[in-house]
Amino acid sequence: MNVCTIIARNYVAHARVLAESLKEVHPDGTCSVLVIDDPSGFIDGDKELFELVTLDQIGLPDADRMAASYDVMELSTAVKPWLLRHLLQRPQVDSVMYLDPDIKVFSSLTEIEERALQHNVVLTPHFTDPLPRDNRKPSEEDILIAGTYNLGFIALGGGETAEELLSWWAERLEHHCINDPERGWFVDQRWIDLAPGLWPGIDVLRDTGFNIAYWNLPTRKLEIDGEGYRVDGSPLRFFHFSGFDPRHPDRLSKHQDRIDTGADPALTRICAEYAEDLLRNGFEQANGWPYGWDLMANGARLDPAARRVHREAAEAGEFEGSVFTERGAERFVAYLREPAGGDRTEVSVNRYAQAVWDARPDFRRIFPDIEGVNGAEYVHWLDVTAYDTGIVAEFLPHAPRPAGPPREPAPQVHVDPGVNVVGYLSSSRGVGEAARQVLAALEDGGVPTARVDTPAAPDEIPPAMEGLTDADYPYDTNLICVNADMLPAVAAGLGSRFFDYRHSIGLWFWEVTSFPEQWQPSFDHLDEVWVASEHIAEALRPLSTVPVRTIRVPVTPAEPKQLSRAEIGLPEGFCFLFVFDYRSVFKRKNPLGIVEAFCQAFPPGAGPSLVIKSVCGDEFPEQREALAAAVAERPEIHLVEERLPVEVKDAMIASCDCYVSLHRSEGLGLTMAEAMYFGRPVIATAYSGNLDFMTAENSCLVPYAMTEIGDDAPPYPAHGEWAEPDLEYATRMMQRVFAEPDLAARLGRRGAADIRRTHSLDAACELIEARVAEVRRERLVDRLLHPSVAPERPWAPPSGRDDLEHLLKVGVAPHPTGAGGAGDFGKRAYRRLLRPYAAYQQRVNASTTQSLDELREMLVESLKMEAKVDAKLAATNEQLRRLADEVSRERERDDD
Repeated sequence: MNVCTIIARNYVAHARVLAESLKEVHPDGTCSVLVIDDPSGFIDGDKELFELVTLDQIGLPDADRMAASYDVMELSTAVKPWLLRHLLQRPQVDSVMYLDPDIKVFSSLTEIEERALQHNVVLTPHFTDPLPRDNRKPSEEDILIAGTYNLGFIALGGGETAEELLSWWAERLEHHCINDPERGWFVDQRWIDLAPGLWPGIDVLRDTGFNIAYWNLPTRKLEIDGEGYRVDGSPLRFFHFSGFDPRHPDRLSKHQDRIDTGADPALTRICAEYAEDLLRNGFEQANGWPYGWDLMANGARLDPAARRVHREAAEAGEFEGSVFTERGAERFVAYLREPAGGDRTEVSVNRYAQAVWDARPDFRRIFPDIEGVNGAEYVHWLDVTAYDTGIVAEFLPHAPRPAGPPREPAPQVHVDPGVNVVGYLSSSRGVGEAARQVLAALEDGGVPTARVDTPAAPDEIPPAMEGLTDADYPYDTNLICVNADMLPAVAAGLGSRFFDYRHSIGLWFWEVTSFPEQWQPSFDHLDEVWVASEHIAEALRPLSTVPVRTIRVPVTPAEPKQLSRAEIGLPEGFCFLFVFDYRSVFKRKNPLGIVEAFCQAFPPGAGPSLVIKSVCGDEFPEQREALAAAVAERPEIHLVEERLPVEVKDAMIASCDCYVSLHRSEGLGLTMAEAMYFGRPVIATAYSGNLDFMTAENSCLVPYAMTEIGDDAPPYPAHGEWAEPDLEYATRMMQRVFAEPDLAARLGRRGAADIRRTHSLDAACELIEARVAEVRRERLVDRLLHPSVAPERPWAPPSGRDDLEHLLKVGVAPHPTGAGGAGDFGKRAYRRLLRPYAAYQQRVNASTTQSLDELREMLVESLKMEAKVDAKLAATNEQLRRLADEVSRERERDDD
């Protein structure tokens, strides 16, 4: 019995389970494992149950070229014909069977071997009965895209048909083993759809005990048979665990939503057994190993767009050499940066940017003409959003930022007082939670609001924004709760009409003191920026061309459900807690620092436990592996990685005995604020946004030293700085909070009182309402000072006593908090008028300011002396006209 499979080295645990299961059923069988990236230092073939095979042994025509052209899934499937031929050419081998590495063998495969010898080629269809038409995954339409036959299995005999098929298949997979369902490609599988028509003798194995998986399980019955399993009354031969994660054994596959594992005892048991097998064979360690063909020799990452350019260039003969050599990598980067289409020098789109555009329907919708008017704008947008969209910045052209044609003024429309709130309103992200909290504050204060929910994924934004009309954003103020990196994409989706006649505010978060210069153009979409802490404001102000104001983001989590610790995943006894999202940058969140401090504070068995609750670790395997390794020897440290409902997460925070955050920097520190809200003592780094609400009286603040960020924490600048908390001090604080319950209770009470006062809905709404009202006053003064500009809505200067009183009450009344007056508003309005000329603001003529102060005095005097209102009104209007002329002349001088 000769079985083979193909893996990248991080999949070695799966290959071990396959080899083990084969040996149990066929003790004399041979399992050969082709490792497509370098196994050196990771896998020792002499210690494995399987035979280790490498790419240089199977006769590939150009391994480096294929490795650069294909991603890990494509390469793993592309080399299949060469591996099968290599094994069939061995003496005494008359048949060979390929099984995907995520397959486990349960009973004899002799029937397959016999069929291969008889028919030369044996295949299995994805399913042999129709799937339910229930709008769940996978559907029959999904299988049409993937292909009729599942190529997680194929068996070949050594006859002429097998040799012909392998030659034909290899010729096609060498250049066209592509995962691009939109174009009808699905790696190796779609090619094999043609094979039974080309070689009629191919055998199609319909026995339901073979290759059972999530795609056919709805039409097959899996049952427990003593220590084994049966399918539809016959022995289970092998089970294909495609899309299975052993860390979540209750989920059959990430690719399906039809089958509930918990509702089927046989499925529950088989998944639990396979999860145990994988974990026992080193899954946690191997899962974090890097892919060996991911980086070129110069360290640049080969993303799908770069691989596509490489594949097409190599096939056309336009690029030769290996990108896994220094010279080849340099030449390929230069090739990527060359203009797409040859000599299109008037447009800055290069080959790489063109490939990104070709592969992204959302980009094509936003920038339909990159060969013309959208070219420079598109490249600039890629540069701004490179980190969030996964674009490799070093491959992009460096074109000047496009000026863009002047925007035609929109037709005059009527907009009512209120706030249009845009944000990730249905997302679990922190930015989404902040948007919901600000919205709640506005609504609690009776401010009219409209909601525009935008997706967090760039490719989902355009379709979600399609169909928006004035009725969806009827108010005069826009509050866009989207960070600087994603604002251009959201603004493009909303369209220019959304911004016309409205004052647009961005609610932004940022964590370190250096704000990326490439995001500076995002300010151009806004009239001002709101931030949740002075720490963020200090980072933004040096680059901002608009005012940056600190507001309050409410911290008002719902009262938690009454759940036991077992129900929410907390151990009994004294428990420290930390909650974080891997997407928020592992190094910044610093869970390893918490683990180190905890281990220094408490020897094994000392009593306390530590729970680290995280999400999205599967997107960051190296960091996840580092954290798992750090806690491996300490069973009292628990990693909780599954997504939990908000109410369960809140209950977890409310139930812990102490919350710890040894962060290196935070924009706000929402989970710390939530812990304080629930009366939990908090130990935290005495640095960044959390200091807006944390003091030595309500928290245990850990001192720090400033340190360079480094190049391993994108998107933060490598040469920027953040805090390195004093772990020895944190250790003492953890010991003290554990040993002194009275201290912990006192800190919890004080923290809860403070956060509920400073970050309540009322406190937040008071500040936000005051600023929105101030915006309206500034806009009224704007129109007074600049009547020649087309008004945003029909309006005229005051012409009688009632209008003047309205202006005085609404337009230049004192600030609600007592600060400022008519002169202050006039000055701010004047600065806003000249905002596009920010470079000249320091040289504004002092006489204009004096004139505005005189205007204030005249207006106030007019209100006090009603008997002289008509004469003063005439003088005021004359003064306004003179000021408008003076402002216009000042602008002309600045232009010159």
